[in-house]
Amino acid sequence: MSERSVAGTPFNGGGRPSRSFGRGRVCKEPGCETRLSMYNSGKYCSQHEPLTVPRTRGKKIA
Repeated sequence: MSERSVAGTPFNGGGRPSRSFGRGRVCKEPGCETRLSMYNSGKYCSQHEPLTVPRTRGKKIA
């Protein structure tokens, strides 16, 4: 290797696997039959997820 070369490590996609929350889950809203992703930790689909307000310490929300 010359003094100007750069060494690195190959990216192989290893490491910790993604968290999963079970297959075949359905939105908890009565009448909704939307199947949830196994990577969605919630109980509702995006249409029925209850509105949450983020904590905004010191920031004004317009």
